[in-house]
This record gives sequence, C-alpha cells and structure tokens, in this order.
Amino acid sequence: MSPALYLPAALARRLGAWLLISSVTLLLGCEYVRPTMNAPLARWDAGYGYRSTNLPPSKTDSSDSLFIIASFSGGGARASALAYGVLQEMARTPIVWEGRKKRLIDELNIINAVSGGSFTATYYALYGDRIFQDFEARFLRKNWESELRSRIFRSPSNWLRLWSPYFGRAHIFSELLDEALFDGHTFGDLVARSQRPMIFLHASDMATLSRFEFNQRQFDLICSDLNQLPLSVAAASSSALPLLLSPITMTNYAGQCGFQPPARLVEQRPTAWGRQRANELRSYLDAKKRPYVHLLDGGLSDNVGMRSVLETTALVGDLESTFHLLGAKNIRKLVYLMVSAETAPDTNQYELADIPGLTRVSRALIDIPINRYSTDTLQLLDQAIQRWRLQLRQRPEGVPSVFTPDADIYFINASLTELTDPEEEARLMNIATNLALTNEEVDHLLVTGSRLLRNSPEFQRLIRDLERDAASISVPSVQSQKP
Repeated sequence: MSPALYLPAALARRLGAWLLISSVTLLLGCEYVRPTMNAPLARWDAGYGYRSTNLPPSKTDSSDSLFIIASFSGGGARASALAYGVLQEMARTPIVWEGRKKRLIDELNIINAVSGGSFTATYYALYGDRIFQDFEARFLRKNWESELRSRIFRSPSNWLRLWSPYFGRAHIFSELLDEALFDGHTFGDLVARSQRPMIFLHASDMATLSRFEFNQRQFDLICSDLNQLPLSVAAASSSALPLLLSPITMTNYAGQCGFQPPARLVEQRPTAWGRQRANELRSYLDAKKRPYVHLLDGGLSDNVGMRSVLETTALVGDLESTFHLLGAKNIRKLVYLMVSAETAPDTNQYELADIPGLTRVSRALIDIPINRYSTDTLQLLDQAIQRWRLQLRQRPEGVPSVFTPDADIYFINASLTELTDPEEEARLMNIATNLALTNEEVDHLLVTGSRLLRNSPEFQRLIRDLERDAASISVPSVQSQKP
C-alpha cells in the first residue's frame, strides 16, 4: 500500500495543495506578482496635492489661531483605542473661540500618526464625526489578526501571490484594510474633502531607519502622486512590524517630474540634526542609487509620533519657519497633544537562567530600542517647548510673525506613562501589542484616554485660558456636546 494512504486527511490535503502550487509556479516561471504601489507624478506643482497649504481655515472651518497638533503613537489596537478615547473627550469638550461656540476637536489641525495610531487618525480624517458612530464596530471590536490569518492561510490565490518575492503579508493586510475599513479611498479623497485635521502618517525607511511621511512634500522628492495612493497602503506601511508583516515598497521616480528641491535641502543646515534630516531627504533625489524605498513600521523611527516636530524645526531653521511652511497665520495658542500607548519593558521575562528564545530576543531587539528612543524624544521635545516659549516672549516688537504678540504654547501629555495608579498602569501596559482586543480592554482604554486628557495639568490650563478669553468677550455659555 502506498505510504500516502497513511497520511492524515488534513495533511494529505495540504500536501496536495502544496504540490499544486509548486506545479503552477514552475509553469509560471518568472511571472511573479509584482504590484506597483505608488503612481508617478506627471508634472511637479508646488501647490498640488495633499499638503497643509491646501487645507486653509477658509475651507476647513477651523482656525489657525488655536492650532492643535496631536500625535498618536504605535502600540497596535491598544494605541488605536487610546487615541480614540482622547478624540471622544475632545468632542465632548465645549469651547468658545473667536466668539464662536465649538468643540475642542474642531480645532484639531494636524495629527502625526504611527502604526496603531494611524488607523484612528486616518479614519477620523476621512470620515470626521462618523468615527463616533461606527469606528468601534468596524475596527476596535474586530479581531484583525484572525481576519488576516484567514486571508493568508485559507486562500490558495494568496498562497500563489505570496510565492512572489515582490508580494508579502503587508500587501494582503493593505487589501483587507482597503475593503473593510477605508472603503477604497485615497489621499485624493482627503484633498477633496477639504477638512482638517491633516494627517501625517509615518513609516520607516528600511535603508536609513529615518521617517518617511505620507504627504505630498515627501512624495515630491520621489516624483510620485500621493493623491492616487490608497489610504490603506499608507496605514499598512506605517504598521508593517518586522517579522509579523513584510515591508511595502514604493517606486522612486525622482528626476521625471521637474521637481526643484527647496533651499533647505540644498543649503548647509546650521545644526547636526538639521543636516542629518536634509541628507536623509536628499537621498531620494537620486533614483539610480535609490530606485525603490522599502517601508517598515513607523515606530522603528519614531513610535510616539512627535519626532517630526523636532526634525522639521531643525530642518527649516526655527519654529517661525516651521509654521510659515505650513501656511499658518496669527497663531495665538499652539497646542501639542501627545497620546502614547507605549509600554514599559517587562523585566519579569528574564528572571530565569535559561537562554531567551528567538521570540523574546526578536521582541527585545525591536521594543527596547523603540522605548529608549521614545524617552529621548519626549525629553528633547520638552526642552524644545521651553525654549520656544522663551523665544516667543523675547521677540522684538514690530517684527512680522505667524504668532500673535500674546502667543503661548501648551504641551499635553495623555500617555499611559502618566497614570498615577501603578496597578492600572501595569494592567493596561500588559495588553498585548497586536490587532485584537477584548471588549473589556476596549472599554478600559477608552475611559483611560478620556481621563488622561481631562487630568492633564496642561489641558486644564488650556481650558481655563480659553474660558477666560471667552468671558472677556461675553459669549453665552456652551452646552456640553457628546459624540
């Protein structure tokens, strides 16, 4: 009797499927699946595409005078839920600004988002207040890991595609996001929507481990049209954690669209940080040396999403130039809001004398540098904000500025590290960094995000200042609004 008859039925089926795949692959030869993720830009135009200057207050019904820049960290669905809880609280916070009754969320101008935080940021930028009706059901309370496994292991067509060296698990994840969350929308749809906040989704360039931003300024460097890129591709790139998901590759079309590099990339920058960032961006201008850009999880270069604030300021020269680049005017209150779901290292995993296995070693190689890098970023940001406040106070009178004479800066830290109860902090930080949360975990994170924002001393200072300003112009009180 043939030995094959002794194989379990399930194993025999898998073996048969594998033989089929192998046979088809041999017949196909070199005809691999090779997707081109990004389209070329026909002709460069400094005013085209998804950039902040195309979303001015006159279109977006927000103001520049109260300018809120948020960052949503990485951390899987844990980060998505925490960011969503903060958005809920902002939508429940009534304010009066420039004589108009609003919600605090209406003045959210920019979101820097990484990995898990990118799903919440992108959904809000695309659908606005609809997020408060269906985001929990469509994303937070779904097991995306199970959905992804199902697509990979139960689809023979995907087995064939994954045989290609140009197609990976992140591409399948992008397709899943496109169908089940972002409904086929592109960055061009965000331009057409003409609403803030603008989102800067961050991935990491595998060659340099530097930030790669999904905005048209970055895509100008590679002569690519961001308007045509699906939002799902950017979100999948931002969350392409090594080992779990494959990199996503962008084609570099530099030199084909007539792009003229700005002076900040060509001239020598005054600081080491500015020079480094300029060098990273200039590297994209040579498509012969860098024909492709391979992107990994954005957390590898900046897991809290605030490094872009520091790097952009270093690149352009100072805070004034940064907001001039964004096209902002008459900023009176500048608010940085950091929402971080980062976890602390669990040293209990290393109590035993046995040599750590591959899983623990791989996790350490990723998590520990990310955590240390994020701590440095937070300290540098805090120092920079103190310096910027001093610079605003010491400005000479009569000099044109994007800031008003009484401008102030606020830094609100709504992060898990700000929890005061050690047991609660440990409980939340022990939630796995994956894309599957229990309903209890979702509920806890939403409440925590709301509470972290409300309890922040800088948030309370901002609200007091807004109330004082409103009282000075005698506007009727505002009733609390709920999302």
